[in-house]
Amino acid sequence: MKIGLFSDPHYCDADEIGGGRRPRLSLNKIKEAMEAFKKEKVSCCFCLGDLTDNAHTETKETARQNLNLVMEIINSYGIPFNLVLGNHDCLTLNRNDYKNENIHTPPYIFETEKYNFIALDGNFRSDFRHFDEAGVVWDDSNLPPEQIEFLHKALLDSQKECVVLIHENLDPTVQYQHIVKNAQEVREIIKNSGKVKMVIQGHYHEGSQRVIDGILYLTLEAMCQGEKNSYKIIEI
Repeated sequence: MKIGLFSDPHYCDADEIGGGRRPRLSLNKIKEAMEAFKKEKVSCCFCLGDLTDNAHTETKETARQNLNLVMEIINSYGIPFNLVLGNHDCLTLNRNDYKNENIHTPPYIFETEKYNFIALDGNFRSDFRHFDEAGVVWDDSNLPPEQIEFLHKALLDSQKECVVLIHENLDPTVQYQHIVKNAQEVREIIKNSGKVKMVIQGHYHEGSQRVIDGILYLTLEAMCQGEKNSYKIIEI
């Protein structure tokens, strides 16, 4: 099966924000990605987080408008879409806001005929308070005990190969601020299950690709960086 992937569009109505991000351009980049997904007849697509960027948004209403504009484009292609929440997705909107827009928020399992896609939410501080409640600290990402248990049970129960998706990084080789604090514990669960084909991540805008314990850890390049687009179609 083919799946479409993109990460970190950071869409908002701004020409440029920190680190060379060009968020306004992401609207057309998403259209371009969705056109490619349609042409290649992908079975489903995922955004690995930071779909919008509300760092410069003053009101929740503006944040909702940004989200609705992006989702209107994505939904117009009729391709099953799933969002993995990123830290910027939690700046102004909360998990209930996404649910009210009929967008599933992690943790969840998206089942296909061949694979179970297990989406996790690393947007928790070290005290396990969620970013949308306690405020975003972009370099303090953790999986709380209930999600560790969710992952363990999902892998134990699965009769199919699995793909794990998360915004922040489980790959220990990227820049340390981007790594989930209890990533080693999570990697052990993934390795010991013997069921995970790959782990797909965002957050680290440069992107990365490593094989760890025989499992591919793929970090997508950020769509928002500069004028070039970045998305992937992979066959698994």
